[in-house]
Amino acid sequence: MVKRIPDKEQIKLGIKSLDFNIPNNHISRFLVEFIDEYFPLLQIKEKKKKKGRDSFPVKEMLKILIYAKIEHIDSMRFLADMVKFHDIYKFVGCGIQPSERSLQRYRQEYGKYFNEILKMTLKKAVDAGFTEFNNVSIDGTIKKAYNSKNKIITEKETEILTRYFEGDSVSQEELDKLHKPAREILENEKINMQEKLYLLDEIKTQFTLSGQKSVPITDIKSRWIKSKKGNLQISYNIQSAVDYDTKMICAINVVQAPTDHYQLPKIVDKAINNTNVLPRFVLADTIYLNEISLSYLADKHIDGVIPDRKQSNEKIGRLNKNPYHKDYFKYLSEIDAFECPEGQIMYFFNKYVEKTEDPEKQDKIKRLYCNYSACKACNCRENCLSSTQTHKTITEYGGSLKKAMWEKMESDEYKEVYSRRSSVEGPFGILKEQFNIESEVVIGKRKTEERLLLDAVAYNLIRLYNLKQEKGNDKEDIVDFCEKISVQEKLELRATIF
Repeated sequence: MVKRIPDKEQIKLGIKSLDFNIPNNHISRFLVEFIDEYFPLLQIKEKKKKKGRDSFPVKEMLKILIYAKIEHIDSMRFLADMVKFHDIYKFVGCGIQPSERSLQRYRQEYGKYFNEILKMTLKKAVDAGFTEFNNVSIDGTIKKAYNSKNKIITEKETEILTRYFEGDSVSQEELDKLHKPAREILENEKINMQEKLYLLDEIKTQFTLSGQKSVPITDIKSRWIKSKKGNLQISYNIQSAVDYDTKMICAINVVQAPTDHYQLPKIVDKAINNTNVLPRFVLADTIYLNEISLSYLADKHIDGVIPDRKQSNEKIGRLNKNPYHKDYFKYLSEIDAFECPEGQIMYFFNKYVEKTEDPEKQDKIKRLYCNYSACKACNCRENCLSSTQTHKTITEYGGSLKKAMWEKMESDEYKEVYSRRSSVEGPFGILKEQFNIESEVVIGKRKTEERLLLDAVAYNLIRLYNLKQEKGNDKEDIVDFCEKISVQEKLELRATIF
């Protein structure tokens, strides 16, 4: 017998490609194929250096940045290590090894293309036959800005600093009363007086635009916005449009408005531009129900699905407990009147316009309904009216468009359509819980939107990958899999597959 001598050095000569260790159905392969297919549509002209090393190819850098987001990685320092040592990142980036600084620079410089890549994910969904964007839901949430709630400056402090830097007389007592953020501007020697005046002028502009009593210094474009818990925090208002069929994000819009009331036209416009499709239905909650939103939908010939406050509360079982509250007054559309809980008819008697100072908002239309004689003779006056009221008056806001929306939302067909609106909640939850958008260090409205668009691109690609995998798993594959497991584990197969 010949004794074999073991190779203790274990040295072998061979050739391995970058994808040798990547499973055939891995999401990284899907990402690489997607970017390779759609990157030419971006028409990016890469800069060529006259001196020094060549720049990293944009296509590969985008692949790395997007795949990092798919893996929920936001730290460029950690990502710089991954592209050096991790097989999947080597495959995704074709072996390039950018530094932390290069990754940060590319993410910032090419952020303007993230919305275009988002459009491509939506085009891919249409090309694959996953959706036609018939049902688009919109909603808003808030994202905390990268600014401490204590690092703010008041309008009075801004005026004092402006007068001081312009050479006007300012007492020492006024300077001593400045809070720490304002004193930091005063004592900062790294920027000259002209730059300080420019900063103060920008802060004054934000006071005019926001109407708020203080402005954050680190991120001056963010706003004080009330959270769902009722607490004021420095944030941005994030508007999102989501497709019902695929649960993919159609559009992201970052705004400074503290409420969602008048944001429907802008986010729907973005969704239409990104999908290149006019949706059949736009679904939104009660806060979007106003004349501006309804006029926009009518002009675009889009079927809006927006319940009023009573319809929304009725759906979730939160009607007022008082049986004589307005919630229990039934509207009779055929005669434009209300029926009270005691069966009396309250007729329309007056309409007037309530002027608004904001030029972007339409004047409010108020419609009044009452029945003085019926209230006077009613036996339930004590339960229905307060001590100072002589009769009940129902006040309705809005004109014919709002009335038409109310009638439409009373039908079973549109109640079923509105039940699809919950699809918009899922992506927000995933972006907050898995993508950790609250902890992203980013300053400014534009940069915040670009970062969220990068998150949305990664989310959409995950959805596309999952939809493709689901489509590939037909009934026969699932049956075979179940039977195989039942034989291996000696289990009784009781599953019924439709």
